[in-house]
Amino acid sequence: MKLSQTDYQTSYIVEQLHKHGYYDTDNKTYRELKHKLAAIRALEVKQDNPGQGWF
Repeated sequence: MKLSQTDYQTSYIVEQLHKHGYYDTDNKTYRELKHKLAAIRALEVKQDNPGQGWF
């Protein structure tokens, strides 16, 4: 069975979400999954400059 590009992208994002401990991926659109992954990755950004601590 050959996956379409959208199916491949969705499965990749689901895999990345699972690596971050997020498993509520059923019945979500590609866009919803993409935004959730972006939010999770944004929370992992480390601040190097102490002056940026107010974010």
